Amino acid sequence: MKLIRRADFPAKRDVFADFFDEFFSADHALAKGTLAPAVDIVEEKDKYVVTADVPGLKQEDIKVEIDDSVLSISGERKSERDEKDESGKYRYIERSYGAFERRLILPKDTDAEKVKAKYENGVLRLEIPKTESKKPKEIKVE
Repeated sequence: MKLIRRADFPAKRDVFADFFDEFFSADHALAKGTLAPAVDIVEEKDKYVVTADVPGLKQEDIKVEIDDSVLSISGERKSERDEKDESGKYRYIERSYGAFERRLILPKDTDAEKVKAKYENGVLRLEIPKTESKKPKEIKVE
């Protein structure tokens, strides 16, 4: 006989809430083997700072592009598993391998020509300067 507690019977929930809880759960992301780097975006007075976690990659494996106010961070983590090596058998694999791409829409006041990128200890840091804000032109009514 199974002991049943009140917590085993959740209150009636919205179908959409259940869908989104399941979709965004960590287990779902691991099951699919996704490789989307976590990103932080900070707005400072004169620039935006984008920080992305891309551990285990070499600098030359990361590509950063800006096209029409869309920032793309892409790359590929190559598998360390050698198919010819039969001495070690994998029992459990959680780390994801393969290509990834992360796209972010930048605000209109960014200067794509002066972006600085630095990669250190598995963290990509992008500094995207702001352009001088355009003041609205006042038109005299006659």
